[in-house]
Amino acid sequence: MKGFIMINVEPGSEKQVFDSLQRIRDIREVVPVYGEYDFIAIADVEAISDLNRIVLSVREIPSVTNTRTILGMELKF
Repeated sequence: MKGFIMINVEPGSEKQVFDSLQRIRDIREVVPVYGEYDFIAIADVEAISDLNRIVLSVREIPSVTNTRTILGMELKF
């Protein structure tokens, strides 16, 4: 399943946070974005506990001020 973690950071810390995000296991992509958030981190996980571990790791990064997480949905047709 996919988890999308929207992340806010302190101004001026974008490069340091970006580099830290890329080192977290299971984060597949880090996308800098315009708008309400500074980054969206996309994680591929097997279980909610894996996503929980990733989110807690993101929140431990200095200069991360806020996160919001969305879990992707599987459509079965």
